[in-house]
Amino acid sequence: MKIFIVFILFCCSLTSCIEILDDVTYNPDGSGEFKYTINLSSSKLKINSILALDSLDGKKVPSKLELQEKVSDIMGVLNCQEGIQGVSLEENYDNFIFKVSLHFDNVKSLLNAFSKTREALGNPSDSNENDENWVSWDGVTLIRQVPDLNSFKFRLVKKEDEELMRNGIYTSISRFIFPVEKIENPSAILAKNNKAVMLRSSLFDVFGNPSLMDNTISVKPADN
Repeated sequence: MKIFIVFILFCCSLTSCIEILDDVTYNPDGSGEFKYTINLSSSKLKINSILALDSLDGKKVPSKLELQEKVSDIMGVLNCQEGIQGVSLEENYDNFIFKVSLHFDNVKSLLNAFSKTREALGNPSDSNENDENWVSWDGVTLIRQVPDLNSFKFRLVKKEDEELMRNGIYTSISRFIFPVEKIENPSAILAKNNKAVMLRSSLFDVFGNPSLMDNTISVKPADN
């Protein structure tokens, strides 16, 4: 997930209004589907005006082509990782909406794929063990986090933009085949079919305290 966080942090340097959605389906055999959406459409005018500049606050502003190449590099490396299939990307550079999806054989494959992709691209990181092991799933119990963003917190965001940042939303959805039996995060919302759990918080708050999105979820497998 860190590779997506790096891209998000760059987006935050351009704009403060952003919506992030991670939507993951976990199957009993450990496999699943990962979906990740970054939506900057409400700030597209500001982004386009900044992309027209050569630099901002002394930092080089990448061109739209350079952005496309960076995203393409991420997808290319990710697509080559063992245990990962069906990598797809929807890019909308008119509204700046990016949707990534892939299937994974097991959670270990998912974690390794993100770690290898980040390393291959040479992305800067202050990764710790929790960042590299943000999810575990044994077919019954899911334990998941988002990477600790504290080291990046508002380093790229101007003080006057913080209020806009509060309007950004991070939504995390975990889906299962079997009904959910137990949820530890009291802020989580259980779907009506009892097979999906949602957490939602201000992006400002998540950057300041990533543990808001931590959760442990247990499901009840069908009787054999």
